[in-house]
Amino acid sequence: MTTEKLAELLAVNLWVVLFVITLGMLLGAWLLWAGLQRHGNRIVALLQKLLDRLRPHAERLPMPRAVHGAWQIARQLGVQVLLSMAIAVAACVGFVEIADEIGIDEDLGQFDVALSAALSQHASDEQLRIFAAITDLGDKKFLIPLTAVIAVLMLFRRRWTLAATWIVATAGGALLNVGLKTIFERSRPERLHDFAVADGWSFPSGHSSGSFIVYGLLAYLIVINSRPRWHLPVAALAMTLIVCVGFSRVILQVHYFSDVLGGYAFGAAWVAAWIAGLEAFRRRRQGADLAGTNIS
Repeated sequence: MTTEKLAELLAVNLWVVLFVITLGMLLGAWLLWAGLQRHGNRIVALLQKLLDRLRPHAERLPMPRAVHGAWQIARQLGVQVLLSMAIAVAACVGFVEIADEIGIDEDLGQFDVALSAALSQHASDEQLRIFAAITDLGDKKFLIPLTAVIAVLMLFRRRWTLAATWIVATAGGALLNVGLKTIFERSRPERLHDFAVADGWSFPSGHSSGSFIVYGLLAYLIVINSRPRWHLPVAALAMTLIVCVGFSRVILQVHYFSDVLGGYAFGAAWVAAWIAGLEAFRRRRQGADLAGTNIS
């Protein structure tokens, strides 16, 4: 199947594609969450057993103390922190790979152009109107007041550290996105409608990264302050919002597909890094006896 035919197939079956993508991401997040909750302690125990077997060999290395010290630090950080750090690194690598493929001569860049052209032909006015409303949930005119309200609520409850982290993480992510746009200077796709207005550079998508940062961090804050039965619904709602806002930018033809992927990768790296820091801080305050697989 050629790039043009694949793009046309996706454009024609717009709702089905969006549903499959959303469901797939929700399922992946649930499997990761359930696996961590159920097998996190077992993974730590297996790693400890492996280290014990390797320790005699490690003593022959030039810096055995450094190896042992690194393991002790890893054990103190816990599964959540290590997993968040791994996700942050993986997302950064993903962002670099995506950025390397957005050129017009690259396969991803050609798919971007083909998908945007197919959507301009097949997306109906009704679909564009619906996604124009959805995309507002990732606009700065909505996210900034939402961020301010959440910050005020945390300050009112005297959660000074969380409030400061929330403000710095959301504002810093927005500023960094602007900086990345300036570095790449990618032009936006052409569109033939007035359902959405967008200016400035295109890569990475600010709506995608902004929604990932705000809704992702907000979901994390709700999870660590709520009962376990609310964890999955909160994560599912945040994931749905992130997916819908991001792909609304593609459907409205104000961003290329890779712009959204880049925004997701940047947002995931940023959120994971901040969650790692918050989890490390929480473990330090709550003591070394806190179970590394329970963030509630």
